[in-house]
Amino acid sequence: MGLTIVFDVWRGQSVGSFYPRLHGGAALLGSALVIGAALQGDTRLYVNIALAVVIIVLGVVMGVTAEKGKQVPKPIIFTHVSLAIICYLILAFFAFNPRATLPIAV
Repeated sequence: MGLTIVFDVWRGQSVGSFYPRLHGGAALLGSALVIGAALQGDTRLYVNIALAVVIIVLGVVMGVTAEKGKQVPKPIIFTHVSLAIICYLILAFFAFNPRATLPIAV
């Protein structure tokens, strides 16, 4: 859903208010699940929580900018998407490698 939204925004097409809100809600739910896993002792997910905070802030900035009728700056879009992809790749790595540890002690 996020990639569909960003492709439309990148091309300058308008996006209805429903999909970004649904996307944001799903992201908040996912972040809550990651926080829950971290609170149960999976310290490997702390980096994902930090990334999620930055991703969410950028998403809110994009939403507020769009609501004001202004075009969202492409560097903000690029940063939001890039960090989200990195966040998902880290989650996927640990999901498929449950015994993997971080190279540094946390």
